Amino acid sequence: MELKKPMTIKEQLAKMKAHGMAIENEEEATRILSEINYYRLTGYVLQHRKEADKSEYVSGLTFNTMCQIYAFDEAIRDILRKYVEKVEIYYRTLISHSFSIAKCVPPPHDQHYDEANFFNKTGYAEVMDSFQKERNYYKDSLIVKHHKQKYGNKMPLWVIVELISFSNVSKLYNAMYLSEKQQIADVVGVGTKKLENHLHCLAVLRNKCAHAARLYNTEFNPPAQFTKQFLKKHPEIRNNTLFAYVLVLLKHLPDPAMKAQLASDISIVLDKFAEDIDLALIGFPQDYQNFLNQHL
Repeated sequence: MELKKPMTIKEQLAKMKAHGMAIENEEEATRILSEINYYRLTGYVLQHRKEADKSEYVSGLTFNTMCQIYAFDEAIRDILRKYVEKVEIYYRTLISHSFSIAKCVPPPHDQHYDEANFFNKTGYAEVMDSFQKERNYYKDSLIVKHHKQKYGNKMPLWVIVELISFSNVSKLYNAMYLSEKQQIADVVGVGTKKLENHLHCLAVLRNKCAHAARLYNTEFNPPAQFTKQFLKKHPEIRNNTLFAYVLVLLKHLPDPAMKAQLASDISIVLDKFAEDIDLALIGFPQDYQNFLNQHL
């Protein structure tokens, strides 16, 4: 089967019109489509189709509405990226420090290179294989050169975690024995299984924000884990939504002031775009501010 024929921007506008979208200002729309991919933009109005498997839009949809939803997604992504970075740095520090103190104090201090110190050997091997690739990528950096020349190419774990992705930091935690996992989980007041899940969620959110992926009207995987009591008390909370991931992010920010600022930043951007967005499509309940405040 042949792929779709590429369209000029003029043809893209014509297609939008044919599907029922009103274009208020064609000159401005042309400029926007030259900067933002047609297929990226139209993903923000899938919920405005008359039928899920058809291309026609409901009456009243405008190009401006689509752009406002896109602008909201961009704004919330920018906010979340900043706070996910703080959590990422915190867990790189906590995981590497806790494991190193538990396992690497006796000489030769390189026990993190021994798979015997990890329960999930396959997961550990995947992380270390990725680390080797990252080290080769950064081979010209002063850090890599220093450890190659002085330590036979070995690095302490607290250096390694600065070179691997946050996804691999999450996998490294998953690969540890329960005793090391528990020490780390106790610091943040959650169970080991829940921390495994939350780190996975945070890595997914981090990657979506870093790569400008759509957050609006998106199902998140894996679903975030909450207590049975919380889900039973709040059946309106769906654990595969952006809101669920925001609650996870709030839970793991290390500083109460950061939590309060994140809740405030989210409220401001939601208020700004209130006329154009549907809270249900990001999993936010109408009284979302109460939920955010409960997690401060």
